[in-house]
Amino acid sequence: MPSLRKRVSSYFRQLSFHNEPRDKRHNINENSFVTKYLQGHVTLREGPPIIYGKNPTDLPNYELGEYETGCSSIIGCYSGPKGGLTTVKRTEKHLSVPDPDIDFIDTQDENGDDPTSPSTLHSPDDSALPSEWNKKSELVYGISDSLYDRNQVTDNKNGDPIADCFGVIARGNSAIVAVADGVNWGEKASIAAKSAVHGSLHYLNKTIFNDTKPFDSLTIKSDEAGGGAAACANRVGNTREVFVSLLRAFSCAHDLILENKGMLTTLTVAVVLPLKRRDDVQRFVCCVCNVGDTLAYVYSQRHGLRELTKGSHDINCNRDMRDALGALGPVDGINPELSNLTLSITTLNKGDIVMVASDGLTDNFDPNVCRFTVNSCVGEMATRVWRAPASSEPPVKPPRRSQNKATPSRGGARAVTVVDNKTSSLRKQMSSQQKENAGSSSTATPQGYKFLRSKTTIEVRSGGVAKHQVARNEDGIPYVTPLQRYELQLLLIEDVLKNGISGRDRPCTTAKKLCENLVSFTFSITSAKRHTLEDPELYFDNRNGVLVEVSQQEKKIRRKRGLERVQNLPGKLDHVTVVAWNVGNFDSQ
Repeated sequence: MPSLRKRVSSYFRQLSFHNEPRDKRHNINENSFVTKYLQGHVTLREGPPIIYGKNPTDLPNYELGEYETGCSSIIGCYSGPKGGLTTVKRTEKHLSVPDPDIDFIDTQDENGDDPTSPSTLHSPDDSALPSEWNKKSELVYGISDSLYDRNQVTDNKNGDPIADCFGVIARGNSAIVAVADGVNWGEKASIAAKSAVHGSLHYLNKTIFNDTKPFDSLTIKSDEAGGGAAACANRVGNTREVFVSLLRAFSCAHDLILENKGMLTTLTVAVVLPLKRRDDVQRFVCCVCNVGDTLAYVYSQRHGLRELTKGSHDINCNRDMRDALGALGPVDGINPELSNLTLSITTLNKGDIVMVASDGLTDNFDPNVCRFTVNSCVGEMATRVWRAPASSEPPVKPPRRSQNKATPSRGGARAVTVVDNKTSSLRKQMSSQQKENAGSSSTATPQGYKFLRSKTTIEVRSGGVAKHQVARNEDGIPYVTPLQRYELQLLLIEDVLKNGISGRDRPCTTAKKLCENLVSFTFSITSAKRHTLEDPELYFDNRNGVLVEVSQQEKKIRRKRGLERVQNLPGKLDHVTVVAWNVGNFDSQ
């Protein structure tokens, strides 16, 4: 069996030629995954539409079917890393009866004691979880880990504690899935993420599923707090009510961050419930609310991968990865930043897998971050396609006029021809020369060189996709537009879920396998950066065969040099988190 190194290396070669030796970098692999996409041979599959808006009235209202409630119906209940949301407590306030108006997130300044948040080590540790929160399975699973390098002196990972948190509460035909990504590093960011997941899951589990038992030991009861709700009739009957609950859950999340004196965090929560049956097929609906750059997806064998949160960011623009776009917590005084808070809805089928992931995972599938592609540059792309020849050199045959006017097909790299005064005059000269040589079988240029007319053309016909040239930079790396970059990201994630890193694995059919495949890829793509920064020479001097630790100032200087060396290596060092749930598959377990 091939080693992991060989499997990862072969997979990267399938994606791009960029990992070939330097003397072969111009031997472009026309069969690579990226090239096939840019030539239109690989495309995203269409699935049920994803509709998004800023408030519940922007979205369609679906009637819900019967779903299970109460603590006895819980099949999966899991959080992480190392205790996850269970490491923070909350003071329960009176849960007022929801009014019929749709109210959006407001804030309150609440004081409370700082909870202790233990640092997270490399390997996930569930020993801190109470038994009721340690219910994971093949169909309910989550992973949170650190991609950062390990300090060679302290043996701790740089960036600890992990500032991400995930939580999932699953029943037979419904689930709540949440991920929060604390902004920047430190305990305050970790507290913010755990408080956000804790506050939102507690409110939704109580309001939608009439259950508070998983949070009883994590709640400080106040005199005005209401008692635990019994497993009675469903409280929500349509998706409009679900979205109202989601918005109020985000308000609770923000309040708990302030109560626990946390800083800023993103938050994405997905609620999956059964739709009212119209035929013999049971369908489900997924309602998502997100703020920031933590994203949600649904993966199915039939439709591939679809992003549920794409309405919260512009897929036609290149995103600044240092900007989370929005956050809960005290961004401005005690107020959050909700500029990209977005609601979205779509329908699901049994067997689909819903997942929510932090940007530490999704950014490492970005083809630019992986160094498979580069952002398109109009000037450079034009130079690569055609440049007007100098008078002292033999001319290069100009492109056909029809090609200059052609519109590139979907997924193809846009080749732009720059037209300036020199080019315009050259074309006029060529046109006059062509008229003078109308009866000839060749075309003459102003300098007297001749080009034979091509007797073949490549045309787009129904039933086939024409192969066209892919614009590349001087190193041979393909140019991509923001939309192509976004679609390639989805296709790369889908490819890993469908074929694994080796390219020969079976498609993922369980939440556990999905999480493991995605996290394994992120560790593989970032390994070179991590190993470079773990070089002992950044921390020690070798004096007569003995390693001697250098001063703190010298460590900073050497680490800065190390960071400069890893700038052009693939991957992004970050905290990586993903949590997933199989839709409606528990009856087949």
